[in-house]
Order: sequence, then structure tokens, then C-alpha cells
Amino acid sequence: MAERDSGWVSGGVVDAEDARLATGVLAAPGSGPIQSRSGIKVAAGSPGFVRPTPTPSGSVTVEPFQAVIQGTRTAAAGPYLVTLDAVKSINVLAVPPHPSNARRDLIVAVQSDAQYGDQRTGLEIRHVPGEASATPVDPAVSGDYLPLARVAVAANATSITAGNIADLRVFTAASGGIIPVANRASRPPAPHPGQAVYVRENDIAEVSDGTNWYPIVRGGVAIYGPADPGWPKLAPTSAATQLVINKVTVPATPYTRTLFVTGHAMITYTAHTGRYDLGIQVSGETGPAKAISVIQPAAGDAYNSAGVTTVMAQPANRALVLDLYLVRAGGAGAVNGGHALPYTSINVLAIPA
Repeated sequence: MAERDSGWVSGGVVDAEDARLATGVLAAPGSGPIQSRSGIKVAAGSPGFVRPTPTPSGSVTVEPFQAVIQGTRTAAAGPYLVTLDAVKSINVLAVPPHPSNARRDLIVAVQSDAQYGDQRTGLEIRHVPGEASATPVDPAVSGDYLPLARVAVAANATSITAGNIADLRVFTAASGGIIPVANRASRPPAPHPGQAVYVRENDIAEVSDGTNWYPIVRGGVAIYGPADPGWPKLAPTSAATQLVINKVTVPATPYTRTLFVTGHAMITYTAHTGRYDLGIQVSGETGPAKAISVIQPAAGDAYNSAGVTTVMAQPANRALVLDLYLVRAGGAGAVNGGHALPYTSINVLAIPA
């Protein structure tokens, strides 16, 4: 029947598959609804790392680790939870190198199970030698296993060095945890919505919507602008009071953000003796402007443009409306401000503080 015995219930018999399926609920998901992701549990140090001996020899060592190895012999095999509790030494050159060709060997963690016809039941850190060839390839590995490293064995090799060892470890986490992966190609192939990974190749955390992967800060870092509906507005001014020519609303979030704000405007002149300030202000505030740039026309100018930038804090749970304005700071005459996009704009980059 499809229903399996639950884990840790009294009065019944829970076999090994049922027990593995029950513990698999706590592990990061794999390729199907009752599969878990195979991988090493993240921990301090370098769990499962394969390295050469301090004095180069024909042996390598494997650091202790705990891991999940998803069973593959039946659809409901469940995940094995395995442990190597001490450093393991393996003599790679116990299989003599070929006199003229190289080979590629694997170091793997293999889980055997007599329930599925294996000769024994248990974990084994195994050296799997490859075939020597002019173009060597990885050897085949059967059963349920986790790759740890590839060892390149040169023709007539007498020792194994760090340069001969390629790290093949994959990592896993508890259900809902962030999974470290070596690169984007190593991300889970069938992610669930909300699944998160840490890409070690470029130190970026990503989250999946079930189909695509995005930076995990996708909902935090945001861009606003260049104008609210109905803005910018073309209008003349010759006064020493602010003429708002553009607005952009930065919506509230439940956390504080730092706003990087850039304003730009083009104005045309009907007189050439005035000096105008282009400023950015939080709408409704009466204090000094957040930033000001001076526009001073030269004789004969028909138009001019200016930009202004500032950094400001957005408090949690408060929307900010940013005004881009013109004000005459000296001289005489009038200008027209608020020409259409892209000549007049406000652009905001919002980053969680």
C-alpha cells in the first residue's frame, strides 16, 4: 500500500525503509517529493575533504564528516544518514600506476545494504581506480554513493600532491536550510519555491521560485523612478519658492533602507541673469534640502541641464515621496522646468540597511 508506517510510533513495526523515510522529512529535498538531497552536512573545518599526506606519498586522507546519501534501489528507499568519525587514510598507489598512461580515480562514500542484495550493510570510504588511457575518464560507480574527490594519477606516479586532487564534494542542509554549492551548475536541479543556496564560486546567495533562480535579496534591493504617474510637469518659475517638477514615491518596507537618489533636469531660459537651484527634498519636510545643484546660465544659453545626487535613510514602515524642484537663488528672469522624460527624472536605488 502507498501509506508507509510513521516513524517513532508504538505498537507497530517500523522497518528500515520506513525509518529512513521518516528521518528524510528533516533533510533538504531532492529530485522528488519523498527524496532527499545527497550531500555532506555543513560543519566547521573541511568535512569530507580529501587531501594529500603532509609529506607527499601514495596516500590521501579523508576528513571526518556526516552526510545524507539518498537511496536509489527503490523509489521509497529513503536517505541514509552516514558518519565518518575519524580521519581515513587511503593508499591510492596501492593500485600501481601505468608506465605510460594516466588514469582518473575516485574517492567515494558508498552505502551498502544487504536488503538490496549487497554482501554487507554499512558505510565504506572507497577508492575506485580508473582505467589508464591516453584520454582517461572517471570510473563507473554502482550503488548508493557520494563523490568526494577525483585523483589524477600520472603515468609512473610516485606520490599524490594537492594538484592531483579535485574536490567533488556536494553539500546539503536541513529542510528549509541554505545549501552551499560550488557553482551555479551545482544548484538543485528540481528546486522548490523558496529553496535557497549559497554559491561559493562568487559568494552570492540565491533563491528559487520553483523555476528560476534569483539573488536572495531580490525583494530587498529595489529600484524606483523615474517618475510617479502624471510627472514630470513642465512649468515656468521666476520665484524664490520651490517649483516641484517631478515626484517619485518610495514605498514603505518593514525594515530600514539606505536610498541612493539621483535627480536630473533640463530647463530652458527666457532670461539669462538668474541663478537657479535644483534640489531633492522629501515631500512635506521643512528642513534643508537633501541635495542642491546650482544652474548658472552663460550668456546666449537657451537651455541647460543639471544633476543632483544624495544618500538618505528611509525609516521602517514609512513611505517617502521625493520631490525634484527648482528655486531661483539669485538674479532675475524665468525658466521652464520639468521637460519630459528622460530629461527630467528621479532614480532611486534602495538597499536594506
